[in-house]
Amino acid sequence: MKTVAEMTAEEKARAKQCIDAWRRAGPELERMRREEIRHADTARSIPAFDGLFEGAVRDFPPKPTSGLVEQQRCFRRTKK
Repeated sequence: MKTVAEMTAEEKARAKQCIDAWRRAGPELERMRREEIRHADTARSIPAFDGLFEGAVRDFPPKPTSGLVEQQRCFRRTKK
């Protein structure tokens, strides 16, 4: 990828057009995202993700400890 100093005038113009297009599109895309979230049917989506969750648990089983036990052990040491 070229630095701005290495770009031709034409490349700079195209880059500016691209940046301007995203600057205009960004707020509209954000509005659409928020609208989709507002209208999402969470209860209907949960079963769709259940299989993904089960697969993740199968492929990446939980560790024997979350670190919470070790944290509590450290807290006990500071109380003494």
